[in-house]
Amino acid sequence: MVKTALLLMTLRVFGSAGAESQLTPANESSALNPGNIGRVPLQTNVADVSTFFEATPESKRWKARVKLRGSSSDRGSDSIALGEAFVQMKAASWLDVTAGRVIEKWGTGYGWTPTAFVGPRRNPTDPNDRRSEYRGADMIRADAFVDDTTISVYAFGGGSFAARAYRLIGGTDVALHVRDSRVGLSLSRVFGEALELHGEIARDAGAARAVAGGQYTFVNDTNIVLEIYHATDGLTHSEWSSFLDSIDHDLQDANAHYAPLRMARTYTFGRLSRDFGKTNGEVIAIANLRDGSAIVRAAVSHKLRPSLSVYVIDTEFTGSNGSELSLMQVSRVVTAGVRVYF
Repeated sequence: MVKTALLLMTLRVFGSAGAESQLTPANESSALNPGNIGRVPLQTNVADVSTFFEATPESKRWKARVKLRGSSSDRGSDSIALGEAFVQMKAASWLDVTAGRVIEKWGTGYGWTPTAFVGPRRNPTDPNDRRSEYRGADMIRADAFVDDTTISVYAFGGGSFAARAYRLIGGTDVALHVRDSRVGLSLSRVFGEALELHGEIARDAGAARAVAGGQYTFVNDTNIVLEIYHATDGLTHSEWSSFLDSIDHDLQDANAHYAPLRMARTYTFGRLSRDFGKTNGEVIAIANLRDGSAIVRAAVSHKLRPSLSVYVIDTEFTGSNGSELSLMQVSRVVTAGVRVYF
């Protein structure tokens, strides 16, 4: 991170850069990829850099922030993206106004965030967004602070509007989220210094989605997260059977409609993490409660220096024939990477 003062203004420049290599052996027994008909590559190499620029005057009356992200792949998908670019002004003691592209994080869930109507929804297989891929939405936002309540109003292009009301009620964080016809409620409460419970429920495009869970941190730096997620836009048992039947009739169309972790209605999520000095171990397990298939992701990261880490991630897919995750076009994903923070 670089920090400098110029004309009573502080400029911070920070971010990270990384490189990864992934092994993705094809799952040739998958009905969606028989004999590796999809030509899944065995190895992919990617690199990325994300840089944040943040300026604030000494008076704190305004703040400007820009996020630039560049990525490159040996598969030819190079890109440069403007992830954030906004200016925030303190219009009054009770009112902030923000204009530009903002990464807005709604919701209290760890693996799933049903109320994320504005910002990016979390990916349960990578909830910490290790490669800083989140991109903001273009908006004008007004935040009003009324007593102990924060009310935020959003305007987007195309005439779309959203609002969020937040208040701490009896020790519980309560937030109401609205965007056009979508509405949601999120809750979170901390008990003591170790236990946190949370929940979200949302109505979105005619579908209901909900998540409930909690996390507990032990004195030995071990953290455990458990969640259950339910959505009515997943496939019922009969709809899933119809999908399996469709594979033999139109393989290309079946692949286009296959969306891992969205083909059922109920999933569980578990995460176990522990620090061992400069080394961190993490295991994430996500299971489809309809058929028992699962994703198990084990990761080990080690800090070579405070700003430099290396890591290895092994992601495995389990399930009987005809289960959701037995159809994965790859048999596993093994990732080795390095990331430097500045």
